[in-house]
Amino acid sequence: MKKNWKILIIIFVILTLIFTYLYLNYFNNLVSFKSENYKIRGIDISHYNDVENWELVKSKNNFCIMKATEGIKINDKKFPSCWSIAKNIKLTRGAYHFFKSNSSAEVQFENYRNSVTLNTNDLPPILDVEDDDIDMQKVNIWLKLAEKYYGVKPIIYSSYYYFKRNMLGKVNDYPVWLYFNTKYHLRPKFDKNEVLFLQYNQHGKVEGINGEVDLDVFLGDQEKLKQILIK
Repeated sequence: MKKNWKILIIIFVILTLIFTYLYLNYFNNLVSFKSENYKIRGIDISHYNDVENWELVKSKNNFCIMKATEGIKINDKKFPSCWSIAKNIKLTRGAYHFFKSNSSAEVQFENYRNSVTLNTNDLPPILDVEDDDIDMQKVNIWLKLAEKYYGVKPIIYSSYYYFKRNMLGKVNDYPVWLYFNTKYHLRPKFDKNEVLFLQYNQHGKVEGINGEVDLDVFLGDQEKLKQILIK
C-alpha cells in the first residue's frame, strides 16, 4: 500500500510540474476570444486560393492580406492581379513575404521591395516566419530594411507556439499577426509585441471564394486600424 502511495505522489508531482511549465510558457498570456465580437474581419490568400467574385468577398470582409513573394526569387503568380483588384474595389490590402532560412535577408527584402508598392491606406509590410531553422538575426535585418524603406513598422506573421518558442525576446519590438486555434475561445497577447491580427481559422468559407480560405480578425477598432495604415 505504501508503495502505491509513493507512485501516486510521484505522478502528482510530475503532472504538477508539467502543468506549471505549460502555464508559465504557453497559457498565462491567453485571453477570452469570440470571433463574432470583432467587427473588422478579413482573409489572407495566396495562389492556392481561387477568388471568383471579389465584390462578394468585400461585402463580408474589411481587408485582404496576400502573399507577394518568397525567398529571393519566388513571386506569387496571382499577386499582381489580386493586388490591383483590391485597390480598385477599395478593399484594404496587405502583402506578405514568406521568409526562407537559406537565403540572405537583404536579397529577400529586395525581392519584396521590387514586387510590392505600398500606397496610402495599405497595411504595413508583413513578414511570414515559419521555418524552424531560421536565424532571428536575419529576420531582424529584413524588418529593419522594411521599416527604413517603407517608413512604417512592419508586421510579423507566425503561429502562436512558433512565436513563443523561437521569436519572443529575439526579434525587435514589432507588432504581430498570429495564427492560433481558437476552438477553446482563447487568443494570445504579449507585453512587448502587440498582437494586431489573429488568424483564427485556416479552413474557413467565404462567399466569392471557391474552396477553403484563412479567416482573420483585427483585434482593435477602426481608429486603431487607421493608425497603422500607410499614410
